[in-house]
Amino acid sequence: MKQYVDLLIKWNRAINLISKNTINDVWERHIADSEQLLEFIDKEDRVIDVGSGGGLPGIVIAMNGVKNVTLVEADKRKAAFLLQASQLTPYNVNVINKRVEDVNSECDILTARAFASINDILRACSGITVTKKMLLLKGESVEAELREALRNWRFDYALYPSKTNKKSWIVELRELL
Repeated sequence: MKQYVDLLIKWNRAINLISKNTINDVWERHIADSEQLLEFIDKEDRVIDVGSGGGLPGIVIAMNGVKNVTLVEADKRKAAFLLQASQLTPYNVNVINKRVEDVNSECDILTARAFASINDILRACSGITVTKKMLLLKGESVEAELREALRNWRFDYALYPSKTNKKSWIVELRELL
């Protein structure tokens, strides 16, 4: 994981992968935050991470043994970073350099971190069939985001407090209709 963090910091000097304010706290703020999703994912699950940016959580979960991860990133520079970072894991990591709205695929689990509101994620990911659940890392506005999304979509959900930030949440969306 240290090689990945070093690569993330190196590339962050040229392109904005993570906030410069969080560089000194990258292990807790980004790595541990991403790793907490592992308790909700089987190593054999097919995962699609949308708006992957710096590979959070996609690269991190692949480096922790999730064997089939697809990263969707529209920005060509960030996709280039993801291709290089994907070489650090022995597992199958596929990088798709497209807008998520243009992706038609299927996965067991869809993940997103710092990507969009829940409503906008559901809209943008309409071409992706999710067979098990979505795992979304969200902040303080989670309740307002859920209210907005429930006006437009039908789904069951569970909220789990983040282990890394008392103001953040893991949102598990299931049975999307």
